Amino acid sequence: MKERIENLIKKVNVAGGVVSVSSWEQGFLESVHRQLQSGRRALSGKQLDIVHRVEAKIEKALKGDPEWEAQWDEDKAWAWKTACNYYNAGTPRYYSNILDWAAANPDKTPSHAWYQKVVENKYAQKIINALRAEPKYNAGMTVTMRANGRAALSYYDWNAMKGIPLFVIEATDRAVSAAVGCRIYKVLSSVAMTTYEVEERFIKKWKEPKTPKTPKKSNTSMWDDIAY
Repeated sequence: MKERIENLIKKVNVAGGVVSVSSWEQGFLESVHRQLQSGRRALSGKQLDIVHRVEAKIEKALKGDPEWEAQWDEDKAWAWKTACNYYNAGTPRYYSNILDWAAANPDKTPSHAWYQKVVENKYAQKIINALRAEPKYNAGMTVTMRANGRAALSYYDWNAMKGIPLFVIEATDRAVSAAVGCRIYKVLSSVAMTTYEVEERFIKKWKEPKTPKTPKKSNTSMWDDIAY
């Protein structure tokens, strides 16, 4: 039995994202392996049932999923990469075992179960839908900070950016928050050669301040009203 468990653990480690074994299942295999190494002779009936279930899951996954692989295309690859980038930037780093596999295997197709877990949840879908839409501000446009941007920036950056024109360099395909207007823009300060990254929801189109009107000059002399 010990050798059987060892083989299952090796298959999971080698197959990576092809095998959608949960972190609990992987931890279970490692736990019973340690028990057997420490001298335990046999597993309980419940433990054996779990081993059989995980083993069947691994063997099925290793055979591959031709139907899922045939559906894999550039759009799914983009959505997968976008969702992974979103979760990699988060704290805590959810799905860390999946993200580690994705980083180590950028050209491989993840399992269908992993794709559903990382891409098709409501938070990732908000990010993906927002980034699929056309950017609100294009490169070359002039924007400025909204008042609500203060909460998203450091004291130093806020004071450097508030109230001045900012030139859009790039509307990126990245986001770090599942909120409306989450696309990240790279902008250039109009008063220094400094670039910043800021979310769409914290900027607005720049409007030139209105020039105050100068009073019209009167053609009447101050002496006109004096009676002679």
